[in-house]
Order: sequence, then C-alpha cells, then structure tokens
Amino acid sequence: MKAVTRADELYARLRHDIFTARLRPGQRLKFPDLCTTYDTSVGVAREALTKLSSERLVTLQAHQGYTVAPLSADELTDLTHARIELESLAFRMAILDGDAAWESGVVAAHHLLSLRDREVADGERGDDWYLAHEEFHTALLAGCGNRRLTEIAQGLRAEAELYRRWASPILHESGRDPAAEHQALTRVAVDRDADLGAQLLREHIAYTTRMLLTRLPGIEEPSDGELAPQRG
Repeated sequence: MKAVTRADELYARLRHDIFTARLRPGQRLKFPDLCTTYDTSVGVAREALTKLSSERLVTLQAHQGYTVAPLSADELTDLTHARIELESLAFRMAILDGDAAWESGVVAAHHLLSLRDREVADGERGDDWYLAHEEFHTALLAGCGNRRLTEIAQGLRAEAELYRRWASPILHESGRDPAAEHQALTRVAVDRDADLGAQLLREHIAYTTRMLLTRLPGIEEPSDGELAPQRG
C-alpha cells in the first residue's frame, strides 16, 4: 500500500481549501505564505502545487507563479460543449454495449448516491457526496467499449470539478432536483434507451453551466453569449 507523503497531505488540504473557497479563484499562491499557513517546506508545496496544476485547479504563469484557477465563463462554456458531446456519446455507447455487470454497477452507484443525498442538509454537500456523485457518473460511462473516448470524457469531467463545487450552494436556491435527474439517468440505463439517455445527460450537464453563468457572483457571461440548451 502506497505511503501517504507530506506532499500528498498538503495536496489534499489545498484541494479542500480551493473547493470550499478558503482559497479563492484567481488568488496568488506564494510559497512564503503557503509555508507559513500550512507549516510546510517549499519543496513539499511545489510538489503539491504541481499535482494540483495537472488537475487544472491551479495555474502556473511566467513571472507570477501559481494561482488558484480563475472562474472563466469562456473556459466553462468551451468545456461544457466538449463534455456534452463526448459524455453523451460515451453514455449512448454504454447503453447499447454495456453488459449486465455494467447495468448492476450503475444501479449500485445510484443507490450509494441516493444514500448520500439523504445526508445533504440545506444544500451543503460534503466530500462523501461528491465522491459518490463522481462514482455514479463514472459508472454511467463504464460500459462504453471505447477506452480512449471514456478516458477523454472522464478527464473533461475532472476539469469541471471546481465549477461543480462552486455551483453547489445555488442548487438549493434554484429549485433544481439533481436526485431526480440521477434517477432518470439510471432508469434509461436499465431500460436501454440510448437516445433518451444521451438527451438526458446532455441536459444534465448543460443545466449546471447555464445556472452558473446567470447566478454565480464573480463569473462573467462568455463572449459569445450564454450556453444554449443542448438536445440529443
């Protein structure tokens, strides 16, 4: 079993502080401040920041150093368009080609997510919910026989994690029912309705982006206008 290093521990702490807005989008991450705040060394901090950079949670710019990734409307819109196309395609293929084990995996992942939904209070989602949420969406695509497509789709989902975390507080206010959306996705997987499944997943992904662009403070409209509703 791999031992947890000091860099791993710092990475986890920084990642948590980014997701909970203790470290704000666009904030400079200066080594002296990090070393003082987190009681660490420059070497450990650099290793942790490199890992966060690979996940696009922090950025490295010449002559400026590391910063928390900013919330960008254009970046979010481009990312969402790519996710809509690739994730819906992978889900469609999974519905058509996935075996009984895949179907069982989707049902099991949805059951765990449903349990986590019951623990949510006033829209506050903890790490356990996000982990179950990612496992559910991973399960949806797992039946896709194209490994490269699945890996690209999962990589794009990982890039969108910061935006999903920032969207969480306004989900409750918006009246959205993500639990019902997840149940519908599970149902179409079991029913093997590829067309409806692709459409529902496209709408599921696009909804969060439209909500962020119109309601989240600190993020501006994309240069070419709000993300249009997507249909499969």
